[in-house]
Amino acid sequence: MSDLEKELVVACQQASTEEFEAAYAKVYALFKDRVFTICFRVTNNRDDALDAAQETMVTLARRIGDFAWRSRFSSWVYRIAVNSAIDVRRRRLDTTRAGVRTTVGGVETEKMQEATPADESTDPVRNAARSESRLAVREALQHINPKFSSLLVLRYTQNLSYEEIAETIQCELGTVKSRLNRAHGALRDYLAQRGGSTLHLN
Repeated sequence: MSDLEKELVVACQQASTEEFEAAYAKVYALFKDRVFTICFRVTNNRDDALDAAQETMVTLARRIGDFAWRSRFSSWVYRIAVNSAIDVRRRRLDTTRAGVRTTVGGVETEKMQEATPADESTDPVRNAARSESRLAVREALQHINPKFSSLLVLRYTQNLSYEEIAETIQCELGTVKSRLNRAHGALRDYLAQRGGSTLHLN
C-alpha cells in the first residue's frame, strides 16, 4: 500500500461526521477512474459500468471505516468493483432473458468505444488481439463466465500480479493461476467459435 493510500484511508477513518465528506473526496478522486475501468471491462457497457462504479464508490464510503488492513486497500477496492460489476452484468442478463430489450446495436457500440478509458495503449488484452478487433475481444469478455472475464481484466487491464489477484479475490495463488488458464481457454474458445484466430494472452 502506498503512503498516500494509507494517509487517505486513515483520514477517512479518523474524520468526524462533518469532516468525512472532504476526506472521502480524496479517496474517490484517487480510485474513480480505476474503478470505472474495471467495471467497464467486465460489463462492456457504459451505462452498466457507471451503475457498477457508483455502487462500488457508495459501498466504499459506507464501509471504509471497517477496513481492517488485512490486505492492500487497492485490492479491497478492486474486489468491491469486480463484485459490483458482476452483479450488474447478471442483473442485465436476467432482465434481457425476461423479455426486456437491451440496446446493443451500432449506436450503443459507438458510445462504448467513446467511453473506453484512455489507457488502452497499455492494455495487454487489446495489444494481444492482433488479429481480432477490439470489439471482438470485448464481446468475448462480455459473453464468457463473468468470473473469468473479471480475472482477465485484473490481470491485463489493471496489470495486477498473480499475488495481487489472489489477495483481491481472496483465494490461493495456485487457484488464481488455474482459473486464469481456464479464463484464457474460455476467451480463445469463444473467439474460435466466432471465426477468429486463437489469442495468446500469456
